[in-house]
Amino acid sequence: MNALVVGLGGFIGATSRYLLSSFINRSGNCGFPVSTLIINILGSFLIGLLTELLAALCPDNKKIKLFLTTGILGGFTTFSTFSLETVNLFQEGKAVFGVANIILSVAFCLTGVVLGKMLAKTIANI
Repeated sequence: MNALVVGLGGFIGATSRYLLSSFINRSGNCGFPVSTLIINILGSFLIGLLTELLAALCPDNKKIKLFLTTGILGGFTTFSTFSLETVNLFQEGKAVFGVANIILSVAFCLTGVVLGKMLAKTIANI
C-alpha cells in the first residue's frame, strides 16, 4: 500500500514539474537552467514547510508524509530531499556530515552527468 501512495504522489509531482518547467521555459532560454533552479528552490521550501507542518499536525500519519514528501516532492524534485537531509544534519550538530553531504552530492551528481554524457556519445558513435 505504501508503494501505491508513493507512486501516486510521484505521478503528481513529476507531472507538476513538467508543467511548471514548460510554463517557465515559454519565456525563452537564457542559457541558465532557470526552471530547474526555481523548481528545486520551491521543492526545498515545500519539503521544509511540509515536514514541520506534518510533524506538528499529524505526526502519526505516515501515509500522508509518504504521499506528500517522498511521493509528490520526490517526483517534483529530489533536490528537496537532499536539502532537507543536509539541513537536518546541521541542526543535529553533525556539521561535518552536512558539509560532506553537500560536497559529495554536488561532486558525484556532476560527475554522473559527465559520465552519462560520455557514455551516450560513445554509444552513439558505435
